[in-house]
Amino acid sequence: MLMAIFWVTECIPLPVTSFLPILIFPMSGVMDTAKTCRCYMNDTIIMFLGSMMLAAAVEQSGLHKRLALWTIRAIGLSHYKLLFAISFITMFVSMWITNTAATTMMVPINSALLKVFEDQNSLKMYEPNKNGDMVATDFSSCYFCAITFSATIGGIGTLVGTATNLVFKGLFSRAFPLAPEYLSFPKFSAFSVPYMLLMELAMYFYLIIVYFGFLRPNSQAAKDSVITPESIEAAKKTVDKDWVNLGKVTFWEYMVIILFGGAMVLFFARSPQIFQGWGDKTISYFGIKNNKFIGDSVPAMLVCTLMLLLPSNLNIFKNFRAKSYGDLTKAPISSVLNWKIVNDTLPYSFMFLLGGGFALSEAAKEEYSDLNGRIGDVLQNLKTLPNSFIIFLIITFTIFITNFASNVVVCNVLAPIAMQLAKQVKVNPLWYNIAAGFSASYCFCLPVGTPGNLIVQGAADIPTSKMMKAGIGPTISTLILTWFAIYFWAPVIWPDLHEYPSWIGS
Repeated sequence: MLMAIFWVTECIPLPVTSFLPILIFPMSGVMDTAKTCRCYMNDTIIMFLGSMMLAAAVEQSGLHKRLALWTIRAIGLSHYKLLFAISFITMFVSMWITNTAATTMMVPINSALLKVFEDQNSLKMYEPNKNGDMVATDFSSCYFCAITFSATIGGIGTLVGTATNLVFKGLFSRAFPLAPEYLSFPKFSAFSVPYMLLMELAMYFYLIIVYFGFLRPNSQAAKDSVITPESIEAAKKTVDKDWVNLGKVTFWEYMVIILFGGAMVLFFARSPQIFQGWGDKTISYFGIKNNKFIGDSVPAMLVCTLMLLLPSNLNIFKNFRAKSYGDLTKAPISSVLNWKIVNDTLPYSFMFLLGGGFALSEAAKEEYSDLNGRIGDVLQNLKTLPNSFIIFLIITFTIFITNFASNVVVCNVLAPIAMQLAKQVKVNPLWYNIAAGFSASYCFCLPVGTPGNLIVQGAADIPTSKMMKAGIGPTISTLILTWFAIYFWAPVIWPDLHEYPSWIGS
């Protein structure tokens, strides 16, 4: 615990005390290797903090709800179209904000639409179980599970999508500070987005086959999934009403679009490795030898600072026309990012999970407990197995474990073991790190594995058995697609995976 607190207290002050010096770093000098590694871990944790604040601005403005309702109105309200719209908009939103927030956003929208269908006698949301308690029907389970599953899948689309991504990136950077920056924002998304879309499609087709009778026209599921035109029209009126209640796009939402979009552009253009990014040019201009000196935390904290400074409405300009003190605005003008709300809702506990994981990684090194070395001795017997099979074992074991424990904790424990195994079998550690890191996010069967599952189970009274029925298909398809992506697609993005690198050390 003390080591975790040390990491957090060492890392949190970086953007506050060092953000501007980073931008005017000629006065800062060039750091040595030890400071480089330490700063890079600071960058990972501050990147996580910045991503939470960026996501909070989207939630506070209500932009994510407008996007969800617009998508549903655009795609349609038959079962196939509605499930597609709900699933893919949740996935997209979850790429940029936390999985929990994306799930929480969609639950009331989902409930309202299903209630309309129930009022039109097109489906039942609840049914009694053996004990007489009202629980979710298969239709309700399908829709609500689609939300949390899509949020989980969408989280792997970008570095800021879920804390797990930043954990395995940070663990790799900590273990191998001399390695190139493989997990930059552009390369990460170049690998994960096609892979994410395939997993989402596989999940969607599994759900419509099982619950809507797709490809099974004579099945009971297909007959039950028919919606009358009256029900569709009633649901459309509900969505339209919510859309009208949102009103026109506000100045606040425009500011979030500009600032959030600017942050994404800065992330992708910092060091894209297909052309010289702004970070590369800055480092080159000032002659800094460490090419990791400017990390993703710099644009994250720059945009967060602007969000805290800039107003969320135009009422501030009324003060310029005021002729007397009484004409001035009476209340404080809220910024794009309301710090009071952020401070009350930000999950600071995740900082300790991240810090604890990095402390655990540090303590396992040879100069401390040498736990990595001991684990390596145990894993010697896997040397004879094919690389493809070892990757499959890592993925399978990680997905199984992450259904019973926190994704972040599982990643913190298993990613270092996977990298140590890679050293033993003479494989690039990045390969096994991304296998364990991505797999740690995939909890589809049990509620305890991720907060999103607990949210939908509590909101819709979904029995664990029904969540397992909905989740077993995505679990199997995710396992297969993850193995395919890691073994075949990853070497296309990172050609160095087929080589045992010199930066690995002893």
